[in-house]
Amino acid sequence: MQNCGQTSRFRNTWIVLVLLLLSAGFPLRSAQAEAFVIEGLKAREVEGVYLMEASIDYQFSSDALEALESGVPLTLEVHLQLRREGAWIWESDLVDARLRFQILYQALHGLYQVTDILSGNQQHYATRQAALTALGRLRDVQLIQADRLDKGERYRLSARTQLDIEALPLPLRPMAYLSSAWNLSSEWSVWRLQF
Repeated sequence: MQNCGQTSRFRNTWIVLVLLLLSAGFPLRSAQAEAFVIEGLKAREVEGVYLMEASIDYQFSSDALEALESGVPLTLEVHLQLRREGAWIWESDLVDARLRFQILYQALHGLYQVTDILSGNQQHYATRQAALTALGRLRDVQLIQADRLDKGERYRLSARTQLDIEALPLPLRPMAYLSSAWNLSSEWSVWRLQF
């Protein structure tokens, strides 16, 4: 009889703990209110090279924007894949690349810095909206040499973007893993091409 009472108290303690976490702003991961949306994904051939372009609408949560305004850099990763249409699961991707960008608010200068992490190229913007627009504008990204594609084949270009939680400062990561406000990503966007 005493064992049953201890089990009941233990269960009640866990219920109270979960309710406290939820009310304290630590909801378990669920469907996110904000999202990233990739639009206008396409590729074109220029002088024997396929170049990709897309526009990404980054809708950050208020928690992420508050962190950005406090000087926390936010890192975004764009995952690109190019595969033969109908390829077997064991066939390798022709392209499997990850582009990485960072946005940082420099309070001392009152500017937003957008960095292409792979190239090191940096641009500065006076407003957050201008920085987010630039961050989401992908132009002339080199995908693949045209001679690596087979004539008559169809290919599928896929792109997805997400906020890189692992790149956040260490003290923020536990909260980011538990909160849907930091679980920000897009759906896969697909564009098909025939060579």
